[in-house]
Amino acid sequence: MKPTGSAWCVDIIPDGTHVRGGDFRVLEVYDELRHEGQLSVRFQIAARLQPATVSNVELKKIANARRRYHDEWISTGAAKFFLDGLIESHTAAMLAPYSNETKQTGRLLWSPENYKRAVAKLDADHLQIFTHAIGDRAVRLALDAYEEPQKTNRTRDSRSRIEHIETISAEDIPRFGKLGVIASFQPLHAYPDEDLLKVWLSNVGPERAQRGFAWHSVTRAGGVLAFGSDWPIVTLNPWPGVQNALTRKTREGNPPDGFVPQERISLEDAIEGYTLGAAFAGHRERTEGSLEPGKLADLIVLSQDVFKIEPNKVANTEVLLTMVGGKVVYQAPTWPAASAAAEVKW
Repeated sequence: MKPTGSAWCVDIIPDGTHVRGGDFRVLEVYDELRHEGQLSVRFQIAARLQPATVSNVELKKIANARRRYHDEWISTGAAKFFLDGLIESHTAAMLAPYSNETKQTGRLLWSPENYKRAVAKLDADHLQIFTHAIGDRAVRLALDAYEEPQKTNRTRDSRSRIEHIETISAEDIPRFGKLGVIASFQPLHAYPDEDLLKVWLSNVGPERAQRGFAWHSVTRAGGVLAFGSDWPIVTLNPWPGVQNALTRKTREGNPPDGFVPQERISLEDAIEGYTLGAAFAGHRERTEGSLEPGKLADLIVLSQDVFKIEPNKVANTEVLLTMVGGKVVYQAPTWPAASAAAEVKW
């Protein structure tokens, strides 16, 4: 079997891959690649749950997968909900009407009662929960649903996740840190191109936009960031995302002051979001996410020192070499030691 997917992405991914729905049905394919020695990306895979209820059949499939796949290469034991749609199409669930559609607040794909009941059931089975929530109403519902099982099930360190969080009410920002909920953002979704500045911004309005993609506010309030790409919506390459986290400007430098510049974060925090934060979100921080003795030797060598260049040059970064588990799985043509990988000294 030809490992087309993992073979072309190992040159740019600094840490493992979290697949939030969609690949659960092809677990056996990944397992076959692993046994053939051709898997070069680590996966955490969540089953996608469809509205309006979670059936016992679905729970059994997730439980069976968790028993079979739970090692450093492939792990399951997670499920993903989709609570709402997109701001651009007025389908993200909002607490107040859209700025340019005063009778429209979007819609929830799950009823609050069914969603909360399903979350409590999954949490009781010690399954990690991912929820797509873009509008501030959907984000609040997800936080409410995650909070209740902490009291009833008395579960700890669940690391339930909310994906995207494009808008959020001010009072919900500190709840991420308080509840231990992972804030899973994709920095390139805040890339201030024409779509964001004309469509997205027009739909949410100026007041809510000030809390758009609130990376800095969430971390300042004690929340943990986990960054990703949301591929294939945007590129798998993390470096354009890192640059946008620092600047919130286009590659051409617009807008001059950045889009909601108070939500920019430091280079250290951006890289941590893509590495240690992502590992923590997957309960893998003891073995992944940073270069420390005893951890897996998953690392990349870059074409430039990103700590010594201007923020607007970070996106130009290229990967020269990738190691997974101490094994070289990618070398760029420009890698100076390409002919002697075994002689590389770390």
